[in-house]
Amino acid sequence: MQNGAPDKDGYIEWLDGLWGTRSLAPHNPEVRLRIAVLLWPDFALMSLTGVLESLRHSGDYGDNSEQRYVRWRIVGEPGSKVRSSCGIEVAATHAYAAPSEFDFVVVIGGLLKNIDAAPAAHRAFIHSARRAGCGVVGVCTGSCVLAQERLLDGRLVCVHPYVEADFKEAFPGLRLSTRSDFEGRNGVFTVAGGISILSFMTRLIRDHLGPDRAAKAVHQMSVTGLESLGQLDRTGLFRHLEVTDPRIQKALVSLEKRASENPKISEIAASIGLTERHFLRLFRAQVGMSPKSFLISMKLKAAIWMLRNTSKSVSSIAYSSGFSSSASLTGHCAKKLKATPSEIRNSR
Repeated sequence: MQNGAPDKDGYIEWLDGLWGTRSLAPHNPEVRLRIAVLLWPDFALMSLTGVLESLRHSGDYGDNSEQRYVRWRIVGEPGSKVRSSCGIEVAATHAYAAPSEFDFVVVIGGLLKNIDAAPAAHRAFIHSARRAGCGVVGVCTGSCVLAQERLLDGRLVCVHPYVEADFKEAFPGLRLSTRSDFEGRNGVFTVAGGISILSFMTRLIRDHLGPDRAAKAVHQMSVTGLESLGQLDRTGLFRHLEVTDPRIQKALVSLEKRASENPKISEIAASIGLTERHFLRLFRAQVGMSPKSFLISMKLKAAIWMLRNTSKSVSSIAYSSGFSSSASLTGHCAKKLKATPSEIRNSR
């Protein structure tokens, strides 16, 4: 060991020891989905943006790009950068430490000729994450990485048709599928790559954040004024999305964006070309609650986030999130959460 760093031969053992002894870092209880991303040399930039943009749109309030309900990190050696297949470099934002801080590790593969060029610590982090109970996701040729690490034994593997022949040659004992966007169970998933990542992220967001968050992500990345989304629709993007009507997706985004303004339901209905009666019926059928209940839920989420993450007064938070008074906010907290704003703030 030199200057406090382990020698090369003992590096992985040192990392394993660090991960095994470091305590779980505290995290915002409102964060319900925590993603670590490992990038392989010459990775597919579209796969990375599909993951991050889905999380960005589903994980904030309005369109502020705040990591309120989700958190993501690019894991790697501090100061390191990974070059994508199109030449754009992405820097690591989080050191190799405490994989228990995450719910899933997403492995985005690169060109097969460079599959062995990633740092050994990448592979060690995957195994440490599995031991910590994290799920793992192999995207594009990331499935080849997981296969090399024997994490796909006995599983059906989803691969892109372009790498089917190479995968069969390298891993003849594994069953594979080229006819689905993703496959997986028990915390191990493989995704074909390309726009198939959007289908997987829709499922992941729905399962962890709810159908409204998934619908928001789909809406923000789609031209939802159209009756059909063409190729996106055919990928199975809506297979795991309950809110499939583009008008209701638009209404969800509009209600969230204007929550602090207390918009009239009739105005929202008119903005998407529906009568108020038709809108109310369709909204309840798609979302499972009334627009008024959804609006209160959005306000409450915003208020809870501010209580736990800012020093603003309860009155200021109440007005900022759209409640008419601190008494109104207190009443909804008591009804929905069985707690006062002060208790919620202290629970952080």
